[in-house]
Parts: sequence; structure tokens; C-alpha cells
Amino acid sequence: MKSYPVKKVDTRLYIKGLSGSLVFRALYGILAAFFGFSGIYILWGVSPAVLLVVPMFFTYLYRLHKIHAKYGPEGWDKKRTARKLPQFISCKRRIKCAHQTLQPLKP
Repeated sequence: MKSYPVKKVDTRLYIKGLSGSLVFRALYGILAAFFGFSGIYILWGVSPAVLLVVPMFFTYLYRLHKIHAKYGPEGWDKKRTARKLPQFISCKRRIKCAHQTLQPLKP
């Protein structure tokens, strides 16, 4: 009987260059833009609604895209978690020292 290796299946949600929790942040941004546009449209009219909400919405999506490109969904979640930690706990990356890579001299 032939055995097959078990592979991890990627179950994250991918939408237009975003994945993971950033997809839900984009969804919340879309909903906020819609309700903000509707409220400003009712109160002040079309021009202020378009001039205020549309640039803010595209700026928010651009910011999410930059976060995804720089950190990825896992890195962004780790960064958010690290911000919530108390000050006396710090997350640091291991730095490879130059003296560790040198070979000892042979006598």
C-alpha cells in the first residue's frame, strides 16, 4: 500500500492581495466608508461626502496593502500582540554576531 504525506492546507481567506485578519479589517473599512458616506450625504450633500470619504477609504486600503506587503498577516498579528505586552517584556530577534561566524585560528 502506497502512503501519501499529509500536507497542511491553507485555509486563510484571500481577497485582492490581502489575507488573514487584514481581510476583515478591509471589510470593516468598506462598511465604515459606506455608512460614513451615507451619513455625510444625508447631512451635507454629495460633494462633501465624496471629498471626505473616498480619499480616506483609498488611503485606508493603501495602508492595509502596505502592512500586508511589509509584515504579512502573521507578522502583523505578532506586532499587535507585542504592543499589548507590558513594558518589562520585550520581543527581540536574535542577532547573528560577527564573531560567531569566524572560525577559530588553528595553531
